[in-house]
Amino acid sequence: MSDARLSPAPEAGPVRGSGGPRLRWSAPLAGALLGLVAWGGVKVAWEQRIGRSEAALRYHGNVLTRQVSDQLGQGTLIGLLGGLRAVVANYYWLEVTNSWENKEWYKLRGQVDLVTALQPRTVLFWEMGAWHLAWNASVDKLDNIAEKSATRRQADALKWVQMGKEVLLRGVENIPDRYNLWFQLGWIENQKLHDDLAAAHYYEEALKRPDAPRYLERFVGYCLESGGDKAGAYAWWKQLWLSAPDHADRVRAWDKVEDRLRRLEDELKVPAAERVFPPGSPRQAYAPPGTPLPRNGQPPPTFAPGTGPASASPSLHPSPKK
Repeated sequence: MSDARLSPAPEAGPVRGSGGPRLRWSAPLAGALLGLVAWGGVKVAWEQRIGRSEAALRYHGNVLTRQVSDQLGQGTLIGLLGGLRAVVANYYWLEVTNSWENKEWYKLRGQVDLVTALQPRTVLFWEMGAWHLAWNASVDKLDNIAEKSATRRQADALKWVQMGKEVLLRGVENIPDRYNLWFQLGWIENQKLHDDLAAAHYYEEALKRPDAPRYLERFVGYCLESGGDKAGAYAWWKQLWLSAPDHADRVRAWDKVEDRLRRLEDELKVPAAERVFPPGSPRQAYAPPGTPLPRNGQPPPTFAPGTGPASASPSLHPSPKK
């Protein structure tokens, strides 16, 4: 009788009805598969969130409304849905120019609404669309000789100015991070609606944007003064002056800021101890007019009193020969 311990064990065959050999599960393999499943769920949610964020950034929630769809032909709508928003918007912007030349203002207004809905992150469409309405259309209505009543012409012109302002207000909702549309709002308030305090507000908003030009800081002060808020204007000019480490930057026109401060300190009777420029204090020294602005980090050239490019340049309006 042979020892059973020396007999080889029979090989395991396939289980009847199983259709093949069984897969032996191990802890590392199961963990890897579970990790892949979990990562797939996280990845899908992550990509969806990124897609929504990009859509909100690019279109700021603008969708293809029924009103916009009604203005588009079938072929154009198909192209739009195929991802050709920019091409479609540029085509209709050419139509805006045609409507401007033909003075078809209501048609132009609808086209501006259409183009800005298609490409709401393009500053040009908001800026130029508002300009057509608030300036070109309003002036045309003001000069409308067919309307005999001056009061009606004024009211009609004002209506188009307000339309242009509404375009800009929608524009800053879609592009709040650029200075351009905030500046245009201030310009309309100042030049068309003659509300200088509102203009100062919009100019200050424009200044908060990183691409704003420095001269807008003076626009705020000017509009506060012309709007009647002299105390607010003085506070603005004062904080502007005191916030600068020096006053050598000619771009910021510190000589004009000093003029405003001195005049308002006298008008408001600011106590000497609280003034930036106490009575009798000498004026600051500034570069003479015509001094070239610094380039490449180099300081501008210096000139002796009474000399410099301003004294050497010929006059643009020479005196007539006798």
